[in-house]
Amino acid sequence: MSKVAKGKDDKASYTPLNDSELAGATPRGEQELLPDSREVTAVEDGDPITAAQRQAMNKVMGGYLLSRYGSCAIEAESVYGAALVLPQLARSMQWQRDFTIEALRSYVFVILAVVIQSLILTMLEKHETVIDPFAGQMFLCDLGAFCGSVEDTGEPSCKGPAGTTITPPRLYSFDIWSTRTFVRDSLKMIFPDKADEIDKNVDPGEYGMESYWCRVLCCVLFMMTMVQEARNILTMGYTLYYLPSAPESWIVESGHEEEPADAAEDDGPVNEDEWLEGITLQAAGMPMVWKILNTVLLLIPKMLIWKLTVETGIVFLMETAGIDDLVVNSIALTFILDIDELCLATLTTPYTKSLLSRCRDLPLSDFKSQMASEQQRKSHSSKMTEKMALQRFGEDELQKHFSPMDIVYTLFPFRLLGVLGAAIFFIIGYYTSHCRSTETPFRFWPKPLHLAESTDFSFLNSFVPWLFPVATEDEAIWSMPE
Repeated sequence: MSKVAKGKDDKASYTPLNDSELAGATPRGEQELLPDSREVTAVEDGDPITAAQRQAMNKVMGGYLLSRYGSCAIEAESVYGAALVLPQLARSMQWQRDFTIEALRSYVFVILAVVIQSLILTMLEKHETVIDPFAGQMFLCDLGAFCGSVEDTGEPSCKGPAGTTITPPRLYSFDIWSTRTFVRDSLKMIFPDKADEIDKNVDPGEYGMESYWCRVLCCVLFMMTMVQEARNILTMGYTLYYLPSAPESWIVESGHEEEPADAAEDDGPVNEDEWLEGITLQAAGMPMVWKILNTVLLLIPKMLIWKLTVETGIVFLMETAGIDDLVVNSIALTFILDIDELCLATLTTPYTKSLLSRCRDLPLSDFKSQMASEQQRKSHSSKMTEKMALQRFGEDELQKHFSPMDIVYTLFPFRLLGVLGAAIFFIIGYYTSHCRSTETPFRFWPKPLHLAESTDFSFLNSFVPWLFPVATEDEAIWSMPE
């Protein structure tokens, strides 16, 4: 999409168009489009609005509409964005040696980032799935979720893994609870004749969570970060889909006046910005073979990493009992998604990062096609410039005002609902996989604990557990006391 033309005073070079102008044969000339800022076109609450002010309002409205339609954007701070842009720049540079090396190196950095992220996520899942059961740690589920009273209220979640009632004075983390239980059992083995007295005087307490709602809140905060990453994935998908499947150049000369030769001789050292003045890096056409290659090497791995990060992160947070650990872990987990940005910032050259930052997005909106039906209905004309369509679109949108139905959109933002919906979806997945329901609705106990047959845990166990499940023993080492 071309930019809106600017005048010498840096004002937009068009005015609001009425129906007769839209139905006209040709657009008006450049001088005719420049408004007189002193002309009063409307009065709102006693304050005059000039044509220039109305024009500025239309531009702001048009910009808002452009932002809603999005653009083919590039992640300039990620190795995924580098691997998307640098090969196209190398192709535009006729596969010049240095640019070809940078393009190939960008894919190496993507593979490195994917391997590091996969290893960290696989080790976290191995810890939850394989290592914890060998330590006797059952899944947390709702143990201690609603146990704020020191009295026995009969709440199912107030029943601990040892079968006794969880109360605030008897609530411990798993490490402390297992240590206290070990001490009690050791005393009973050393002094078997005093087992009843030991049970009476040595209370190991129970294992449970400190705050149910803090756990839910931290899961939602973690999901906010993951939804933002999901938007980056969708943007990459949009970019690969909407970019023209043509071998277009991503390097465009925007044009500028040449300086006199004697002036150039007097200039001092030239920096990078001055040297690249007049050169524009613009997302443009990408051959179909590159689209397929980037889908396989960039988009699909990015989606798999996102899915594994969400599932592992939610399980990790749902298995965290302490409030302080929940807050810290919800922030620490987001570091996994920053590994690709860390690789770019650390391993690539400054010039590569500068080129990525200069690459301009390609807007997805096309006001010509959006306004075609309305324009043909009113004027039956086959001509409408993009500038006219944008102006008319902004003019029409300015006529819309706040209505009672907008209260729903105000109180329930779609993006917030998306975050909450995604968090609920993956939390339900945690309960379905690791917990069983009780007689009380929405209260869950851990499933019986089975030991793995070995500590081996591969990428396949992590990424596709339905095809490569972890082999476990048939007999459970622990089950919730009835």
